[in-house]
Amino acid sequence: MTTLRHFQANEIIPFAACGSWPASRYLLDEPSAYALEMALVTRRPLLVKGEPGTGKSYLARAAAAKLKRLFMAEVINVNTEGQDLLWRYDPVARLNDAHAGLKDGHLNPKYYLNPGVLWWAFGWDSAVRQYNTCRHRVYCPQFSDPSACAKGVVLLIDEIDKAEPSLPNSLLEVLGNGGFDVPLLGSTIGKQADAIAPLVIITTNDERELPPAFVRRCLVLHLQVDDNDLEGWLIKRADVHFSDDQCSPDIKRLAAQQLKQDRTAAVGLVKAGLAEYLDLLQALDEMTKDLPSAERSTQQAQLLAHIQAFVLKKA
Repeated sequence: MTTLRHFQANEIIPFAACGSWPASRYLLDEPSAYALEMALVTRRPLLVKGEPGTGKSYLARAAAAKLKRLFMAEVINVNTEGQDLLWRYDPVARLNDAHAGLKDGHLNPKYYLNPGVLWWAFGWDSAVRQYNTCRHRVYCPQFSDPSACAKGVVLLIDEIDKAEPSLPNSLLEVLGNGGFDVPLLGSTIGKQADAIAPLVIITTNDERELPPAFVRRCLVLHLQVDDNDLEGWLIKRADVHFSDDQCSPDIKRLAAQQLKQDRTAAVGLVKAGLAEYLDLLQALDEMTKDLPSAERSTQQAQLLAHIQAFVLKKA
């Protein structure tokens, strides 16, 4: 087995809460470890594909924790525009200030230019200066360790397939060249010789086909549920989050068998996955935590029969 510099296969990576993202732990499988390592050395974005609930988004959280980098995230929706990820210019605020009597010197466009997540990721110091200059501030990343930005950024662009095709196409320059121009300032972001390139992780559920030119600029990782050994695959990940005192091996296996049955029955329908399996175990743990340990497994087995349908059966 080749020893990777930053990531190791089958490593359990804990990470703290960050903004709305809860604290958790992540089991890094071998393909993910190699993909992350390659993304770092090539400075290419990593496009992570897979069905919902396989941990695509949390891969970015784990990578940031392992690298001790600042974590940033942008969740894409149908209204997100590519320009928003670079910067947001507010001409309405500028017009209102002009009507309020501000003179030309105070109406410079730079006072109405808010850096977006890609600006923060590729040019942190420049984004800080621009954010402090902007008169109507919109976005500043949440972080718990101010020193983390000195080690670089891990940027998650989540569910890019929710956007119109124009959004990934608008990112071709920044993803291909590792930087972009800001014409209003006459400056370039991300091409400084001493800058630490961000690790950009982009997720998709494949609900919409992405433009070929965009995919070509990315490394692609497929996170897949191991249906050939589904029980073992699930239990291995359950052990990362739940001790045997919380949920016994028999309960973990019983829940995994139930999920396997539901996935088999859900032909052409939404299939439950890892996220639902962990939710089920969390419910069993929380709903029986006041019971004596000797009684927990028996009660959890009975409880499983009553609650599994709410978690696993999606149609």
